[in-house]
Amino acid sequence: MSYSVIVCDDSRFARQQLIRGLPAGLAREVLSACQGEEALQLLRAGKGELLFLDLNMPGLDGYQVLEAIRDEGLNVLVIVVSGDIQAQAHQRILELGALAFLQKPLNNSQLLHLLEQFGLMPAITDALIAPPLTSPHEFAPVSYQESLQEIVNIAMGQAARQLADLLNLFIHLPIPKVQLCTSHRLHRQVEEWLEMPGNMVVSQGFVGSSIAGECLIHFAEQDISRIAPLLGFNEHDDLDRKSLLIELSSMLAGTLLLGLSDLLGLRFSRSHPALISLGSDSILAQQEQAQKILSVSLTYTIPAQQISCTLLLLLTDTSLSALERRLSLIAE
Repeated sequence: MSYSVIVCDDSRFARQQLIRGLPAGLAREVLSACQGEEALQLLRAGKGELLFLDLNMPGLDGYQVLEAIRDEGLNVLVIVVSGDIQAQAHQRILELGALAFLQKPLNNSQLLHLLEQFGLMPAITDALIAPPLTSPHEFAPVSYQESLQEIVNIAMGQAARQLADLLNLFIHLPIPKVQLCTSHRLHRQVEEWLEMPGNMVVSQGFVGSSIAGECLIHFAEQDISRIAPLLGFNEHDDLDRKSLLIELSSMLAGTLLLGLSDLLGLRFSRSHPALISLGSDSILAQQEQAQKILSVSLTYTIPAQQISCTLLLLLTDTSLSALERRLSLIAE
């Protein structure tokens, strides 16, 4: 049996990867949706029998799409494909009616096994994998910014799982924002953070295969006070607060960078995380003010405790050509 398949993901890079991985004979048609509301409109119009659904999207996210499918009684099988690999996320999507969960980056063998497990297609071999027909525009070239956003999204999910396991709390994941900025603009942003009483910023540099950059993690005063007791630290002890932030930053930045290096097929050497101050000699501070820096910003949020921290992944302009080459190899 073949299905009308909908692939719903805000990342064109991710949609392309998933569509290429669909086994021959599974889909009689493939429809793309870049937002949750678009997928629901297709379902309400009677299209789609099998939906591959991302969780972190602008507008309606994957959880809200699952709730709407359940509440409206829409007849569709849903397989969630996401970089959010927290145990709480997995449990929540199953409670909302999803058939199964697949972790990004998508593994074709795991997809085949899952489809066979649920009787959605007969047992086949990897040799029969072939991309089904889809709209030609779906396979237009993807910019390196789009590719990087999806790669960071996956690595971000790995870091969030570490934090969620540590705190036994659900971590809300954002959509990474990728943009080219001047060094002056980013330096001013960090200065504004540090000028606020009690705010702290941790830096961790990295370099590897002609790619160099820095992770900056910003903690506001109120967030430090709220997270310290959860991890057994004294929120009023300055040394304890600093130790806490170094440990958290090492985990978040380290896991993110490890995920990025694995996905890009390279290895980063990392400096030890350190608290920075105004006028510090961080990588960002060493750049000329007009120099362009590729910035990826994201904010981890713990809704139950009203805690958040912002991570900036910064890449020097001399790294961009090497990064673009790496990403183009992945997109092929």
